[in-house]
Amino acid sequence: MSCRCQGARVVLRTRVITALIMLLVLCVATAMSTPFQFALFISAVLLVGVLEWTGLMGLHGWPSKLLYLLVFGAAMLLVAYLADVTPAAAALQRRVVLAVTGAGVIFWLLAFYLIRHFPEQQSRWEGVPKTALMGFCTLLPTWIALIQLKYLEPQGYLVLTLVALVSIADIGAYFTGRAWGRAKLAPKLSPGKSWAGFWGGLAASFALALLLLYPLQMTMVSLDLFRMLAFLVIALIVAVFSVLGDLFESMLKRSQGLKDSGKSLPGHGGVLDRIDSLTSAAPVFVFSLLIVFADITWA
Repeated sequence: MSCRCQGARVVLRTRVITALIMLLVLCVATAMSTPFQFALFISAVLLVGVLEWTGLMGLHGWPSKLLYLLVFGAAMLLVAYLADVTPAAAALQRRVVLAVTGAGVIFWLLAFYLIRHFPEQQSRWEGVPKTALMGFCTLLPTWIALIQLKYLEPQGYLVLTLVALVSIADIGAYFTGRAWGRAKLAPKLSPGKSWAGFWGGLAASFALALLLLYPLQMTMVSLDLFRMLAFLVIALIVAVFSVLGDLFESMLKRSQGLKDSGKSLPGHGGVLDRIDSLTSAAPVFVFSLLIVFADITWA
C-alpha cells in the first residue's frame, strides 16, 4: 500500500511540474511574442497534435503518418495565405476566419450527435478516411481561431481569456463532480464525468466571465449592457463546447483502445490530451466574438 501511495505521489508531482511548465511557456509565448511569432508557436504545437491524431486514426506506419502531416501542413499554409497570416498584417481576413471557425462550429454540433450515439453509431464514422477528415475539422479551426485572437488583441489577453474560461470550467467540474457527482454525464465514454460536474463547470465559467468584464472593458474594448450580456452567454457556450471536445477525444481513443493520445507530456499524456477541450471551445469563442463584436477594434 505504501509503495502504491508513493507511486501516486510521484505521478501527481510529475503532473504538477509539467502543468506549471506548460502554463509558464504559454504565458510567455502569448504575452511576449508578436502575432506572427505566436502563429509560428501555435503551428508547431498543433503539428505535434496532428501527428498524435494519426494514432487516433489507426495509422501505424511512419510513411502514412508523415503523409497525413504533410497534407495537413499544406492545408495550414493555404488557410494562412488566404487569411493573411504574415508579419506585416495588422489583422486577419475576417471572412476566411469566419468560414473556417464556422465550419468548426458545425462540425462540433455533428460531433455532439456522434457522442450521444456512441457506441451504437461507431461503425458509421470509423475508418481512416473519415477520421482523417475529422482531424481537419477539429484541429484546423482551433489553429486559426487561436491565431485570430492574438491578431485581434496583440497583448494576448483574449488568448489567455479563452484558456482561463476553459480551464476554470474543467476545475469547477472536477470539484463539484467529486462532491456531488452521482448521476453520470457520459458513462460509456468518461465514467468520471457527472452532471453535477457539468453544471459546476458552467457556474465556474460564468463567475469568471463576470470577473473578467471589468478588465476586459478597461484594457481592450468598451462594452455596453448588451455586449456584457453577450460575453457572459459566450462564456457559457464555451464551457459547454469544451465538454464536447473532451468527450470526443475520449470517443476516438476508445475506438482505438488508447489511454492517451501520446507521451510527449510527462504525467499528462499527449498534446491532444491537454488541448481536447480547447479544440471545441476555440472555434465557437472566435466565431461568436466576430459576430457579436464585429464593429469593434480590440487593439
